[in-house]
Amino acid sequence: MLKPHTDPYGYKKLLTYKKAEDLQMECSHLTHLFPFSKTLSSLADQMDRSARRGKQNIVEGWKRNTTREYYDFLGFSIGAVAELEEDCDDIIRGTYPELVEKMELKREKRDEWALSTPSSHWTLSEVEKLRFYPLDPKLPLVIQLKLRSKELNFLLKKLQDSLEQKMKNENTLSLKDKSQIIKKNKSESENVELKIMQENGLVRLENGKFIPQEVYDRIKGDK
Repeated sequence: MLKPHTDPYGYKKLLTYKKAEDLQMECSHLTHLFPFSKTLSSLADQMDRSARRGKQNIVEGWKRNTTREYYDFLGFSIGAVAELEEDCDDIIRGTYPELVEKMELKREKRDEWALSTPSSHWTLSEVEKLRFYPLDPKLPLVIQLKLRSKELNFLLKKLQDSLEQKMKNENTLSLKDKSQIIKKNKSESENVELKIMQENGLVRLENGKFIPQEVYDRIKGDK
């Protein structure tokens, strides 16, 4: 199915593009702080390339002719951003000892985060528990970059999901794609719906819509 282009530069209005643009700029700022060495220069180049690919593949996908191609290029973006996040993880783990102090991964004794843990430096398990939104500007820059990467991949996946639904509606999915979607949804949908309903006090109607429990009870009581 051809994807009509109402605006060839419409990608610039996408939240995913804006976040990818911010990610690239923040990555460049971070890597310019690296001490000079062959290893760290290679790491900086790799991280900058990953951030750039994350953004450029959004642009490339937007300009492609079909929804399927757009979907695939978003997948390439996800892969590139995941690589960047993994590089951040390596730095946080201490894979590059010369970066631990430079990236401010050692805690000060009166650091607000240091008060809640006996560790003298940030650990990856602690970082994984942090929320990417709202982003805490007091966090070390490499941790902020990791969280920005997580947020962008979350948004890219949501955009992919919307394109997948579009292809479903247009009946342009291949049999293989349909089979994979059925398997994935079967294992996820029930748990997701149940969690949403429990957390928000909602009831799912037969037409698929969600309404508050108290509204549902009132409707049932009127019958």
